[in-house]
Amino acid sequence: MAGDAWRFLLDGAAPGFWNMGVDEALLATAAAGGPPTVRLYGWEGPWLSLGYAQRATDERAAACHGAGAGMVRRATGGRAVLHGQDLTYAVAASEASLPHGLRETYALLAEAIGAGLARLGVSAQRAPARHGDGAGFDCFAVPAGDELCVGGLKLVGSAQLRAGGAVLQHGSLRMAPDPEGVRQAAGLGGPGATSLAELCCPASREEVQEALRRGFAGALGTALRPGRLTPGEREQAQKRGAEPSPRAGSADDEAAQGTPPAADT
Repeated sequence: MAGDAWRFLLDGAAPGFWNMGVDEALLATAAAGGPPTVRLYGWEGPWLSLGYAQRATDERAAACHGAGAGMVRRATGGRAVLHGQDLTYAVAASEASLPHGLRETYALLAEAIGAGLARLGVSAQRAPARHGDGAGFDCFAVPAGDELCVGGLKLVGSAQLRAGGAVLQHGSLRMAPDPEGVRQAAGLGGPGATSLAELCCPASREEVQEALRRGFAGALGTALRPGRLTPGEREQAQKRGAEPSPRAGSADDEAAQGTPPAADT
């Protein structure tokens, strides 16, 4: 996997519509032959992200709103994730920059995140492939193949999209437990996950970010050079719709407009 340096974006907290818009813009850049990118970012308050095929109901949106949470749809598939107490990563690159095949790319990026966690003293194991990975609504209720767990409890959930010869994979590393009231309002299931706080990992957010950066660089066999969004990427991200429309679909597989964060300096 060794090659030219990849771009590294370290972003602060932002609204859900902006975060998903940036990830989609990075995928478009990769499909157009632009630089491959690793991005780490946070969320402004709690946000429920729905997988592409999951149905968004008015009732769920109202419940989330009442609990102070936004709701946004991802371009990737999979199940619902509650953000806000997590650190989210995104990798966007041409298919040629990553191993051939969905599972092979999942495995490589799981290796990258696992190496980062090991730097923090957390030993995570990749979940085996299993039938029915997509059943249910809650992403963190059951680990899918190659997702990272500790003691059988899911710590990192990921989803992937391939389009235009490029790959977007993004996922959530749980830093702390989700607020119970928000979790219930979002319609998420019982405990099936863990977090760095519950594992008594003392690392700060900055230390986790640096550990993941090193893990990605090592697994990808390349340097990660700090960068920023291009004006075109910012424009595309800003156009991202905020409200997920109701969508018929299986349970498998933004509630509010806002101002995007200022450009990095």
